[in-house]
Amino acid sequence: MEGSVLVEMPIDIRRVGIDRVDEALHLLERFFREEGFDTPAESMFSSLRAMLVSPASAVFVAWQEGRAVGVATVTTSVGIEYGRSAELEDLYVLPEARGCGIAGALIEAVCSWCRGEGVTVVLVTVTEEGEANHRLIDYYRRCGFRTTGRLILERALGACL
Repeated sequence: MEGSVLVEMPIDIRRVGIDRVDEALHLLERFFREEGFDTPAESMFSSLRAMLVSPASAVFVAWQEGRAVGVATVTTSVGIEYGRSAELEDLYVLPEARGCGIAGALIEAVCSWCRGEGVTVVLVTVTEEGEANHRLIDYYRRCGFRTTGRLILERALGACL
């Protein structure tokens, strides 16, 4: 709009604990619903609670004007190639709050926490849908990630052959 001024509101990023499970869960449920993931709500709640009490995981919520507007989850592991690594598993910002640096601030909070945990690399998986709908590869590259040429395959363990 001509003559309008973009006012940036302060972003407050906090690592949340089990006592703030509801704010994170609400954002994650909305994220999964918007992206078409079929994870049942009970399963999301159970997994989120496990992350919140695990020293190998962290959940961060972004606040603007007292309202939860974004969430990021990260889990660490130890392996031969990287030593301690982490995966930025979920990153979501409410559509009406996008474009003012919230996702980038969440990524920086995740990376800062990871450095403190001795993590040497943060990985992120981009789905075909995420790339098609949001051009996530370009976004993550601007945030300092790089493509490695690796392909992630998965095997569900619910029904073994």
